[in-house]
Amino acid sequence: MLAGIKLRLYPNQIQKDKLAQMFGNDRFVWNQMLAMMNERYKNNHHLPFLGKYKLNYLLPSMKLEFPFLKNSDSSSLQVINETLNNSWKKFFQHKGGRP
Repeated sequence: MLAGIKLRLYPNQIQKDKLAQMFGNDRFVWNQMLAMMNERYKNNHHLPFLGKYKLNYLLPSMKLEFPFLKNSDSSSLQVINETLNNSWKKFFQHKGGRP
């Protein structure tokens, strides 16, 4: 038997600011990686897709270029890369003979 627990968190102002910073950094990384993948596809659509590990390999260089990304948890940025990779793959999957 599985039981569920409902709880509600009441973060203080410092925690709210940190969460807002992390969500903003996640959004920024998503947009930067998506723009890079779109540009790469536009330049040569025969290149293979970048996997989540290759996208994660780009994160340290992004943290050097954009120091505010160091304030985020690295695992949240890696999850963003994985989600973007899955979305990119699903966008190009053929279903029922239609692109």
